[in-house]
Amino acid sequence: MSNSCRSRLQGARVSATTHAGLWLDKYIPGYEMLDAGKPEKLLVDTVAGISTPAVYEKYYQRWAASLKQIGVVGKKAHVQGRLSIGLGGESVLETAISLHRTYGVPYIPGSALKGLAASYARNRLAESNWGKGSKYYPVMFGDTANAGYLTFFDALYVPGTGHNNGQALWPDVITVHHPEYYQGDKPPADWDSPTPIPFLSATGDYLIAIGGDVAWAEKAFEILAWALAEVGIGAKTSSGYGRMEIEGMASGSSHSDISAKPDAQPSNDPDVLTVQRFEQRLAQMPHAKVAGEIHAVYQAWQALEVGDQVKRAIAQAILDKIEKAGRTKNSVGRTWYQELQAHGIG
Repeated sequence: MSNSCRSRLQGARVSATTHAGLWLDKYIPGYEMLDAGKPEKLLVDTVAGISTPAVYEKYYQRWAASLKQIGVVGKKAHVQGRLSIGLGGESVLETAISLHRTYGVPYIPGSALKGLAASYARNRLAESNWGKGSKYYPVMFGDTANAGYLTFFDALYVPGTGHNNGQALWPDVITVHHPEYYQGDKPPADWDSPTPIPFLSATGDYLIAIGGDVAWAEKAFEILAWALAEVGIGAKTSSGYGRMEIEGMASGSSHSDISAKPDAQPSNDPDVLTVQRFEQRLAQMPHAKVAGEIHAVYQAWQALEVGDQVKRAIAQAILDKIEKAGRTKNSVGRTWYQELQAHGIG
């Protein structure tokens, strides 16, 4: 059975609809036929040449439009050289890259962006404002007790902006000059044979999106602009990879501007913060997903141990969201909806 599968895969070829991530993970064609025994390089070169799917552009446009609809701040960021994101992930090669599961294009995980901004704030900005024990750091990034009040979305590749003739992926190489030194105790020498390791890097522009209070989101972008310009994101930043420039933002301004508090501060009142957290969750929920996701919000509301006033405010916010999404008629007969109505302000 396995030999039959291999025989069929030998005839597989890249086409206009080939998924780059699937090809990278599953196919290394013609092991025994390759010159110099370098199937890895052939695979990297092949994947780098796979076109961005035509349907991805439509998906990207819908995504960008939905961000505007729910009031999320979005800015494009340009990779100044190349970007190595997800290099240490699982792969058939020694190296990997983060590719979108559905469309096979590179993207930057929101967790990576949040981690970079948080690290930069802790280590490079005024500790009194942005240190771990400061007043503002846990509001933006969270702590062990609470999540931050901003949402860092995955940054999606902007179609057609790649440096490789409009392609996002770039065939790259890491050269290990002294492999035996790194693998054992043999000292490095001038006559050691270097080992080139092919890998994929990414280029182009990416749409970074941060949801939450606009003033705080803008402040997060200020921190990210500095972090991306000075530190970079992803792997191999010490070699210059991962440097990015956010469109319309100057990374050469004074650090004191970033260290200052945001123009608008979330309240320190736990009840107010609870209401704001639910309002943010509802605001970021597209109307098309209300039918499938609103019951989970109701369950979270039901489990709250807060005063009646807070319960009523959140119940009303949920009811308002259902109405705006045009789901009132479908929900009015449900027990959970009637419970919300009983608690609602109106």
